[in-house]
Amino acid sequence: MIKTSTTLLAVIGDPIVHSLSPLMQNWMINYFKINAAYVAFHVKSNQLEQCVNGVKAFNMGGLNVTAPHKEQILNFVDQKSREVELLHAANTLKNENGTITAFVTDPFGFIESLGKNQSRFAGANVLMFGAGGAAKSVAYALSQLGIDKLIITDIFEEKAVQLKELAKNAFKISRVETIKIKTNNLNDYITDSQILINATAVGMHPNAAKSVLDDYSAISKQHYIYDLIYNPGHTALMLNAQKKGATVQNGLDMLLFQGLQSLRIWMNEDYELKIPALNELKSIMKKELGIYE
Repeated sequence: MIKTSTTLLAVIGDPIVHSLSPLMQNWMINYFKINAAYVAFHVKSNQLEQCVNGVKAFNMGGLNVTAPHKEQILNFVDQKSREVELLHAANTLKNENGTITAFVTDPFGFIESLGKNQSRFAGANVLMFGAGGAAKSVAYALSQLGIDKLIITDIFEEKAVQLKELAKNAFKISRVETIKIKTNNLNDYITDSQILINATAVGMHPNAAKSVLDDYSAISKQHYIYDLIYNPGHTALMLNAQKKGATVQNGLDMLLFQGLQSLRIWMNEDYELKIPALNELKSIMKKELGIYE
């Protein structure tokens, strides 16, 4: 029940109508018995300063920030977390007595989503498709997981080079390389890598037949394939890699855990989602997405 003491939280974006955050966050708010409510606001770029001032005026607990505002919102915050300083983007704002601090929860969501597979990353070679915002967050997470080498490929080679420099100089990954998206010896890089990550939108609904890979001959049971896409639940990349014996995972857990991290920041509590609760929430999210497996 909403009271005068209820903390108001929200997600902002442009557009925002398809956001899953209200469903996800309100489920967790109910599960953890938090006195809060979570809504969505359609905010345009020229309204961001007014929006942040509104958070202060209404004494809101904070915001989630989604596309296209994750970088521009930084012009209107008072403080930034270390990760925000490195990534130059934020997806979570916390209001404490009128002081707005920016955080980014995606790297933490990626790491927590790995579960027992975290151990695969120490000393591993990782081949990552994509060099956009999601890839930046994942690259930072990889630096925290202690990988040995990162190979980046993107349709826009300049973006791949920029991420390479960021990963080496800011994230301190000592061995970083870029390759062309259609390089002739891609299979050599796949063979030399233990982990493949798709941080692009290739294969996302409704283009589920598409994949960043055309040839799966180098994929084996030694590989771990992480696709940040969560709709469809099994992308073409995942399905074909699974046939070769690889371990595969989609991005739904990352979505949930980055949202949980936001809730921890706002409420200053170390909430934990046990497996039964996590599975229940995943089922609700899949139903909302129309994913039936």
